[in-house]
Amino acid sequence: MTAMLEPQAPIVADAVLMRRVAQRDSTALIELERRHRGSLYAQAYGILTDTVSAERVVRDAFAQLWFAAASYTGRLSPWTLLRDMAKELARAERARRESHAARR
Repeated sequence: MTAMLEPQAPIVADAVLMRRVAQRDSTALIELERRHRGSLYAQAYGILTDTVSAERVVRDAFAQLWFAAASYTGRLSPWTLLRDMAKELARAERARRESHAARR
């Protein structure tokens, strides 16, 4: 007996998804999030060592991407752009925490 494989939709490149996000296609943003959320979370958690803060960083990175997509030039890959956004947000959160702790 042979198993029937389900046909799969072709994989759409991240750059194509970014162009769609720039046109306010929320399904494209959801697909980018599905692809990259785990890696971004791991990066943010590595910087912050806090699950709630890491989740917030990932959420904020995708929100920033939504608003930045209209000016996306393609100079950086969407993954690099997201990674840099998340890293910057996580480092800012860590600096805010350290500053707050120092004032105590």
